[in-house]
Amino acid sequence: MTEQNNNQLAFFNGKYMPITEVAISPFDRGFLFGDSLYEVIPVYNGKMLGGDLHLQRLLNGLTAIGIISPYTLSDWRAISRTVLTTREAAQMLYIQVTRGVEASRKHRFPVVSEPTVLIFATPFTPTVTMEYHGCAATLQPDKRWQNCHIKATSLLANVLAYQQLYCNDLAENEALFVRDGVVVEAASSNLFMVKDNLIYTPPVDNILPGITRHIILQIAEKLNYQVYELAPSPAMLKNADEVWVSNSIEELKPVISIDGQIIGSGVPGKVWQELFQHYQHKKG
Repeated sequence: MTEQNNNQLAFFNGKYMPITEVAISPFDRGFLFGDSLYEVIPVYNGKMLGGDLHLQRLLNGLTAIGIISPYTLSDWRAISRTVLTTREAAQMLYIQVTRGVEASRKHRFPVVSEPTVLIFATPFTPTVTMEYHGCAATLQPDKRWQNCHIKATSLLANVLAYQQLYCNDLAENEALFVRDGVVVEAASSNLFMVKDNLIYTPPVDNILPGITRHIILQIAEKLNYQVYELAPSPAMLKNADEVWVSNSIEELKPVISIDGQIIGSGVPGKVWQELFQHYQHKKG
């Protein structure tokens, strides 16, 4: 265990402790079944970007799967701030809530347990900058469960999408998921495209309502871009002028080719540059 981990503070089931002292029960339903939710919140210079939006999404997810939140929004906010360090310019705040621990492993309800709560923060360095050259992407069939709006820890299908890229010597590529003939999302990101200076992004009817996506749409509206919530076909996406994916850690990442076909001019586009710069201002 590194010195950093030894000094890392965690909140676990009502107590603050070094993260090395956190002990998850083998009977925890999050461990056994993936019966749990999570949030990842980017923190810049001690300030959570979109913090309340992330925390409200967590509360909404808990309601959706029938877990009673042990804390209010203000409680979650206060606890989260406590585990942050003051010396890091960028941190990833991680929150996980499981249905809790039972005496034996069983699928059926009723479940008699108290939610397990784990919160910790780790430093990170944003990988996408204005000098970023863009990444390639490949299309894959969407094999995930059909409640993608719930940010569950059951991410095996997403992991296997990245495994497929790795096995095909495409480890740095993005996996773009195709469902019912349209491209809906990336394996860990929301999707955007630009055509003729218009911005398109799939609607959040059955994809994760990304907080970074939400912030980007706010920026686009402020800059007077027209935005259409539309899931593009693979052909439409490959014919776009620009394609990006967005998430809390990589922020807004340009895609410059899909299945070997160059997107636009093959470099990050001007609309991406403008929105990316404005997103950086949001970080304070």
